Amino acid sequence: MNLVFDPKWDKALPDTDRLKIEQTFQKFVLPNTAGKQITFTPLWQARNHRSDLLVTVLINNYSGQAYSFGDTTLKYVEDNAVKAEKTFTLERVYVPPDSSMPWTFIFPESSFINSSINLHGSLICHNLNDLDPPD
Repeated sequence: MNLVFDPKWDKALPDTDRLKIEQTFQKFVLPNTAGKQITFTPLWQARNHRSDLLVTVLINNYSGQAYSFGDTTLKYVEDNAVKAEKTFTLERVYVPPDSSMPWTFIFPESSFINSSINLHGSLICHNLNDLDPPD
């Protein structure tokens, strides 16, 4: 597995955040995880000034082909309860094969299913077939 950064992230990412991402990658992202294609490793969660939920993860692509997100529904889950759900189309997000890439998914307050969010959750995608290879 390789750790890659979107070019805009690579330029703007503070050193402290880059270090945390690299440490998380080294500690939690395992090569050749059997039967897995795409997984998410949580990095941090926050709320912005508009009360949107920002969920930063490592997108881990264990497959042999590159992926981007087209009409992919992700759920933010805390303590086995879905707290927010949103469908993302992110043509800019291109995760090469056998690579991990940090990304922040933004859930607007209108996507909240339960407003009591504690910022200790994770992302799930029930149907990994929703992930489409880029054109």
